Amino acid sequence: MVETLTTPYLLLAAPVMLDPNFAKTVVVMGHHTREGALGWVVNRLLGEPAVSLLAPPLDTAIHPETPLRVGGPIFTNGLVALFGDEMPGVESVEMAPGLRVSVAAEILPKLFAAPPASGTAGLLILGYSGWAADQLESEMEEGTWLVLPWEPGLVFTHDVEGLWERALARLGVSPASVSSSSTGVS
Repeated sequence: MVETLTTPYLLLAAPVMLDPNFAKTVVVMGHHTREGALGWVVNRLLGEPAVSLLAPPLDTAIHPETPLRVGGPIFTNGLVALFGDEMPGVESVEMAPGLRVSVAAEILPKLFAAPPASGTAGLLILGYSGWAADQLESEMEEGTWLVLPWEPGLVFTHDVEGLWERALARLGVSPASVSSSSTGVS
């Protein structure tokens, strides 16, 4: 199955997902090979703005209401900016076509100085989601994950309320139409 998936893509928790780390999540996948997979949950907010975790002078580089996403159950010591287009003067890595990540402080005022709007050029994320070799494939075969092609508009938004349901609807799936059997959609 890995051979047919090209990053970036969206990984949607199936309605039967029981793991509380991933129930009702939308995960943008930036890396997926036989050796493992890496992505970030984009529809879970920390509950406090990102500025609360930034030390001076970085706390003045972003708008005070900039939300912080919880990228997954694996936490890191720093924040990651997830965005689409290359930013001149900012060190970043292209994880997949149209998906870049940066841990450089220079990205903060470029992406997060303005007040949050419904559409955004980037996301500020704490932590990530990772899978060992063949782990994600096994979970997909069990029916706990659904795949949606890359849609930047679903990822780069501050409108996370109902994002999982909107993403499922793109696949024609309603949470009520899914059984708990191993076959998934009924």
